[in-house]
Amino acid sequence: MIRRALIHDILKIVQIEKACFSVPWPDFLFKAHLNNPGFVVYEKKKDIIGYAIIGDADGKAHLQNIAVHPDSRRQGIGTELLEWCMDLVRLYGYREIVLEVREKNTGSQLFYKKKGFEERGKVQDYYENDNAIIMGRKL
Repeated sequence: MIRRALIHDILKIVQIEKACFSVPWPDFLFKAHLNNPGFVVYEKKKDIIGYAIIGDADGKAHLQNIAVHPDSRRQGIGTELLEWCMDLVRLYGYREIVLEVREKNTGSQLFYKKKGFEERGKVQDYYENDNAIIMGRKL
């Protein structure tokens, strides 16, 4: 089930973030997004196993963060979260979605390409020790 993130979810979200990323977001960044209707969690049997944050960047929908716990991957959860985010921003009138992904994260790049995203550019040294590939798609 996908639902809005709540303050009591932050600890589990941060645990997933640390399990998924070499340079994880600190908890205060997640807390700062709690009023964002695009900050959601994927809950299964009362356990949070994924989350996503979508917002606005220069008039385009911006997928800021999305993660699924490594033990729960390849079950369609990332796809459900991404599709939920795209449905939400369509309701707000967005016609395009963009995101950044680490250049070294070829698995995520392939995931997004399968979902219709295309490479739009590259930003050198966007991440600590990595470049960003900018990807986007029409909604």
